[in-house]
Order: sequence, then C-alpha cells, then structure tokens
Amino acid sequence: GAVRPPVDVKLLALNDFHGNLEPPSGSSGKIDGVEAGGVEYLATQLRTLAEQGQRPDTLTVAAGDLIGASPLLSAAFHDEPSIEALGLAGLDLASVGNHEFDEGADELLRIQNGGCHPVDGCADPAHPYAGAGFQYLSANAFVTASGQPLLPPYAIREVQGVRIGFIGMTLEGTPDIVTQSGVAGLDFGDEAETANRYAAELQEQGVQAIVVLLHEGGTQAGGGGINDCTDLTGPIVDIVHGFSDAIDLVVSGHTHQAYNCVLDGRVVTSASSFGRLVTDIDLRVDPTSGDVVEARAHNVVVGRDVAPDAAQKELIGRYRTLLGPIAGKE
Repeated sequence: GAVRPPVDVKLLALNDFHGNLEPPSGSSGKIDGVEAGGVEYLATQLRTLAEQGQRPDTLTVAAGDLIGASPLLSAAFHDEPSIEALGLAGLDLASVGNHEFDEGADELLRIQNGGCHPVDGCADPAHPYAGAGFQYLSANAFVTASGQPLLPPYAIREVQGVRIGFIGMTLEGTPDIVTQSGVAGLDFGDEAETANRYAAELQEQGVQAIVVLLHEGGTQAGGGGINDCTDLTGPIVDIVHGFSDAIDLVVSGHTHQAYNCVLDGRVVTSASSFGRLVTDIDLRVDPTSGDVVEARAHNVVVGRDVAPDAAQKELIGRYRTLLGPIAGKE
C-alpha cells in the first residue's frame, strides 16, 4: 500500500495561570521586557496560533495551578470565572497542580463537574456553574480508600486518524505544600513511576504518541531566555531521566519559569506563569507506527498589542459587576 504522509499536530500549552483573568500588574505583568498576560489577550493568541495549525488539528493543554492563589476577581467566586474563561479559550486537557487541591478533593470534583458551591451557593443564579469545559487529569493523586485516581489518569485524543495519549500529574510533594485538609483522603505517587505505568497501559491500547502534562519543573541558570535551556536544574531533570522511552514530550510547570529544553532526547517545556506565555508545539506523527517522529517547541509572548477577545471581555465584565458589592466590603 501507499505510504501515508506524516500527520502534523499542534499543541498549545500553558501552566500556572493562577486565576489571572485581568492583566497581571507590575513585574508580574511583564516577560521578556514586554507587557504580557490577561485572558482577553491569551484567548486571542491561542486562536491565532491554532489558525496557523488549521484549528481542528490543534489541542490546547495545561500543566496545573490554573486556579488557586488567584486575584480577587476569580478567588471571590471560588475560581469558577477562571475555569469558565479557560474553557472559553479552548482548553482541552489539564493536569492538576498542587493548588487544585487547596480546597480539597470534593471541591476539585465540583470544579470539574459543576454545581453551585455547597456553602456559598451560586455566584450568578442566572448562570449556574456548569463545570469545566476541559478534562482535568490526576494520574498520581489516588483516593486512599479505593486506590483509584481521583480524576482520570490519562486521556486519548484522535487527530487525523492518529491517537495521542496525555498523562496528567501533580508533583509527588503536593501534600507537603498544601493544607492537610486539602489532601485528606488522598495519596500521591512517584511521578516517573506513575507516568511509566500509564504509558505502558496506553501502549497496550495501541497508543504510541504519549505526552506528559506534569506540574513540576526546573529553573535555568541566570540569563537564559524564554526559549533557552541554560543549565536547567530542579526536580524535572531527574523525573524526565526516569521516564520510559514511550514518553515523547513533557509539558511542565510549578516553578513559574520559562524554558524550552531537550532532555534525554525529549522536548520539555514550561510557559512561565499568569498566562504571559503560550508554548507552541509542533508534533509530527508517523501514521503507520503511531509514534512521534519529530517535536519542536517555541514559547510565544502573550502581548497586549492584539485585539482583546470579545467573549473574554464580556466574562470579565460580568464577574466585575457581580463583585461590585463584595469588593466594597474589603
């Protein structure tokens, strides 16, 4: 038979959004010397990059801490605004991070599945909270009682007939940095061990293109730019070293750093924090073997010199109005 040409898939990745709907201020609102961030601009940048990749072949993914430690506009409504905004921006899949556990397992499940807050009720009775328009993955956060992951450990997405597996995890040390009530009833597993186990499970299902979304990271030595990998140190280095060859690409986070690395022959990325960067990743998949044959990544600044997204502007306006009386009480 004829040899099928390789399939090109675009992944757009972010991490550590921390509820920054409005542009972050001061030094937190700059990167690479440019004013950056704000979900109105993030959504525009994601759409622009997706159009370059012929939209249906683009998946948007994240590596944790999308919520928690958030500005008032999101925090006042239990971060529902941020989940809505990211769904609106086209996010498909996200790993949990340590901050996803700040309010405990039940609240994380509500954030995923929807329903009004058990104590505070509906933020906006006209729009009851419908849950996340994307799937959270928690491969290494296990419910102690059952031994099962709290949320699905992985997801499989098909693009042009090739299947890609995404394994999502937080750092094993999550219980050490979250309040004890946040991790009550949960156990956290070793990152490399967990990823390898689920990668093997994906391969048994015939999935050979495997991406890990991991809320753990590293730090470059001074002077490394957003697309550099200058003497990267930190937990991510040993973790990736422990990954089986089945894993093709790692989207990382947690350290709020930007880097674009190749470790052990694998592309390993991080997009800083607060929605200031998007990592534009091009994967080339061999449709016969199903394996990734090439991966390239580029961190792109989310500048504020583009047209703000109208739907995001409206969402921010709606929550600002709802916040009115609350903000007055501060």
